[in-house]
Amino acid sequence: MKTLKNIEKLVVDANPILSAIIGGNARTVFLTAENTTFYTTVFNYKEVEKYIPILALKRDIPAEDLYMAFSMLPLSVCEDDFYRDKITQAKRMIGKRDPDDAHLLALALKLNCPIWSNDKDFEGLGVRVYSTLDLIKRA
Repeated sequence: MKTLKNIEKLVVDANPILSAIIGGNARTVFLTAENTTFYTTVFNYKEVEKYIPILALKRDIPAEDLYMAFSMLPLSVCEDDFYRDKITQAKRMIGKRDPDDAHLLALALKLNCPIWSNDKDFEGLGVRVYSTLDLIKRA
């Protein structure tokens, strides 16, 4: 996988990030897509940090190894000030499904780009959503 055809930017949810740090298929997407910039929010970044100790225990992997894998992912982390002007719109669009997803949706609206998530809450909102499998197939 050298390129994700016609995808220059992707806003990444916590679930592909967590998959990538334990060596799942998402890691392949991150590490081999040369012409795609991956973005996430501080909110999602902190969500991943919160789940690393739980994941470490569940998978019997040292937490330090997971934190290291996390730090090596090619992610641009965006502060909420950057997408603040889109948060109200995002909350209107997804707030009833999952208010925690509003940050990621707001960032996608701000960057005018698709979302990479395996979460069904983003479907039918008018924003393109790719699952990990979708991205692997596009390579």
